[in-house]
Amino acid sequence: MKEDASLQNHFKKGISTLVALSLLQNQRMYGYELVQTMEKVSGGRFALQEGTLYPILYRLVDQGLIESERVMVGKRMSRVYYQITPKGVEYLAKIRQEYEDITAGVAALLDYRPPEP
Repeated sequence: MKEDASLQNHFKKGISTLVALSLLQNQRMYGYELVQTMEKVSGGRFALQEGTLYPILYRLVDQGLIESERVMVGKRMSRVYYQITPKGVEYLAKIRQEYEDITAGVAALLDYRPPEP
């Protein structure tokens, strides 16, 4: 259903920064590697197109939350690797706590049943 896909994309956009920073906290990665890891680790439930991820990565670089490094792979090919900065680690802790708080609140709302009269 088209509406379901739109809702799913809205949720993905909202947490893509959180997911990218979380993965980069563990190791430096290049863009396609991030996309593949997101899809694999989530069992296919969280998949982004590279075209969606790169603007997020560029924004994070501009904000100083991650840094990039171009590395030659072979004689003619290069990859841009991204890694989290200390500022990014602090920001990740903040938004992860916010995400966990919101998730707990939403779970409570979804499980709410009014008291019997």
